[in-house]
Amino acid sequence: MSITPSSQQTNATHWKVCLLLAIVAVVFSGLFDHDVWTPDEPRVAAIIHSMYLTGDYIIPQFAGIAFVEKPPVFFVMSTLLMQFTGLDAIMAGRLALALLCLGSLAATYRIAFLFKGENFAWTALAVLGTLEGFILNFHWLRVDAALMFTTIAAVWAFSEAYLRQKLGYLIVAGAFTGLAFLSKGPVAIVLCIGLAWVPLVLRALSLRKQFPDEAASMGRFVVMHIVGIAVMCLVAASWIYPFYKTASPELWKAWFWDNQVGRLTGKATDTLGHNHSGKPFYYVKGVMEYGAPWTPLLILWLGHFFYKLRQPKQLNWIDGFLIFWFTLAIFVLSYSVTKRSMYLAPLMPLFALMIADALQTFAGKWLDWYRRGWLALMSFVLIAFAVVPLWAGLLPAHKIPPALMAWLTSWHWVALIPLAAIALMIVVERKPWPQWSKFAIITALFFSSAFTYLFPAIDIAKDMKPDLQTFVNQIPEEKRERTASLRFSETMTSIFFLYHDWAVPEVSLARAQDILDGVDPDYDYVLLDRSNSVTEIREFTGLRGDTQFTILAKGTPRSDKVKDAVFWLSPD
Repeated sequence: MSITPSSQQTNATHWKVCLLLAIVAVVFSGLFDHDVWTPDEPRVAAIIHSMYLTGDYIIPQFAGIAFVEKPPVFFVMSTLLMQFTGLDAIMAGRLALALLCLGSLAATYRIAFLFKGENFAWTALAVLGTLEGFILNFHWLRVDAALMFTTIAAVWAFSEAYLRQKLGYLIVAGAFTGLAFLSKGPVAIVLCIGLAWVPLVLRALSLRKQFPDEAASMGRFVVMHIVGIAVMCLVAASWIYPFYKTASPELWKAWFWDNQVGRLTGKATDTLGHNHSGKPFYYVKGVMEYGAPWTPLLILWLGHFFYKLRQPKQLNWIDGFLIFWFTLAIFVLSYSVTKRSMYLAPLMPLFALMIADALQTFAGKWLDWYRRGWLALMSFVLIAFAVVPLWAGLLPAHKIPPALMAWLTSWHWVALIPLAAIALMIVVERKPWPQWSKFAIITALFFSSAFTYLFPAIDIAKDMKPDLQTFVNQIPEEKRERTASLRFSETMTSIFFLYHDWAVPEVSLARAQDILDGVDPDYDYVLLDRSNSVTEIREFTGLRGDTQFTILAKGTPRSDKVKDAVFWLSPD
């Protein structure tokens, strides 16, 4: 049966609509149905909450504790969303994640369109929207979401300026570069924007030589760059200057020398953590994981590039752009002493462009079989989710919180969602759509249904609000002002402030000893966070062996951590 041009157009419209709907479903699935989870989310939400209450947009803080590891762009955006929408800190932060995610997708689509046209743009969009590294990082309440958006938005603006000779976009690029700096610091420029800018500006100079009649004068070219740099500096200075004037010298040192310079050189890793010195191949695993399920295409692109080096005439400027950015970014990350897989997150648009380029070369029968194998594997996983009460009894019940075990052994209507997703996957597989579009839609269906099913279960284990509420209710309000904390973790400090607006002052061991001896002039009680330990309280804290105290209340806010507990103590 012949296919008419009108039917081809209809099919194209159908898969594009389905792809967009599938990606939007992934963006929003599992985003607003749970509370804050460790790590990071309690602190981030507490900072947003504090910024909203205090109106201080310069020094991020929670419970009166300054937190200057990260500049304030994400916190400010989330706080403004609180004001405009009436949402609480947690939901406003998650809405910011969704908006930044959609913006990153749009910017990547446009860059790909400028590089190779509409089909390449749709391919890059499909890949980026279903990359594991991209999806996971936009479902976690962290400032890196702002970093991802501002860096790829700056690269988009530079692409408009250089590939279309629209130099006015250099002002936009300067603004986004300044915002990227205010999202994560200099690393945003070093790791992402700068590495993309170099091959783009070289391409612009090449186009000027090829099409001199269409190019702006060299004078205007230089002036617009100066204006863009000025805009970048003004945007960055809008926070740096008031921060410098407001913050103490210790805070300035903590932000710039410890967090920006120290993490790269390793001088601050003893206190800030994540020290992986001497591990040059640390990111190999991360690249494989973050590239899933498209990792084979990423490997094929790299292999094909080095194969084409045998005949350099086969290479084009886009090959150079991609390999230059990828190679130097991985080198910088690997050179840095501080390493975490999540540092790859800003490179996800780059991964998407590389994979989309590979799909144009290596699509074939093998991709059909790979997609079908992926479909079979994901269907098996989703079926396992749907019937979890049938095999939950095989799990080690002693290691699982009772509330979670009760949920796992019960049937829920949400179990129908994975089954519906499988049915839709099979429908998509039978459609005469492009290989990569079907792969992307199937993957999106898997992620969205898995998140919708799994996140309520995970929240039962990780939600700290109910147990904390039970614990705090045992402490009369009139006694809270005379209560200090000992060995409170960042998470514990955050949730007390986030859920109860209680900034519990922290004291040293010596002062805690005075409180429990009944000789402190300001405090009568101690809140102790005994983290990851079942050691007796005196031994755990280092209190004198003869210290007498009464445990007035005990709570376990982190129910997924059986060794964690918080105690309210008074002198005996």
